[in-house]
Amino acid sequence: MNNRFEHLFKKEVREVDKKEVAQKEKNKEVKEQILQAAKSLFSSRGYDGTTVRQICDEANVSLALVSYHFGGKENVFNALFEPLRDTFMNAHYDVSDSLGALRSFCRNFVLYRIHEHELIDILQQEIVMNSPRLEMLKDVFLPSWEQLRTILQACQEQQTIHYESIDVALNFIMGTLMYSLNNPFLNRSSLQSTPEQIAELAVHFVFNGLHTKQ
Repeated sequence: MNNRFEHLFKKEVREVDKKEVAQKEKNKEVKEQILQAAKSLFSSRGYDGTTVRQICDEANVSLALVSYHFGGKENVFNALFEPLRDTFMNAHYDVSDSLGALRSFCRNFVLYRIHEHELIDILQQEIVMNSPRLEMLKDVFLPSWEQLRTILQACQEQQTIHYESIDVALNFIMGTLMYSLNNPFLNRSSLQSTPEQIAELAVHFVFNGLHTKQ
């Protein structure tokens, strides 16, 4: 009897574990649906122009699920930038080769900008509008600016680049990298270049704009 009871108990535990795993997977899927819908809407309509109801309709989920998983629109907005936070905060560049670091930074930024163009569009909107959410987004965009500043300082110290103002150089480079190629209003014809080709063109443009010693 003890063996039979133990067998039944283990079977029930396995069933419970399976249900928990299935529920976790379902929750993960629902959260991803909500985030994808929010990203698309925030990108096209802006934060203030998007309602929780619209996010739910786009994600095809109930209104209660947004509250359950995120607690509200602002938390959905903040959660969208977690991948970007991880990418920028964990990026490291070898400044002993300052030009190589600058090339890698520019190339990686452009490729990420193409891959996650909606996120960068949202971030640009928030910066241009000087939105009240910028304080919450400091750890999203500031790490990349500080990385580029460090690289430019290394370039100056190693005399691989000459510039009058590091702040001007920093802003012009970031302006180049945060281009608007995906904006159909500004670009009436479709691009034939691959992301890798676009990244190389951006690097070439930046290097030509600086007095580099290659």
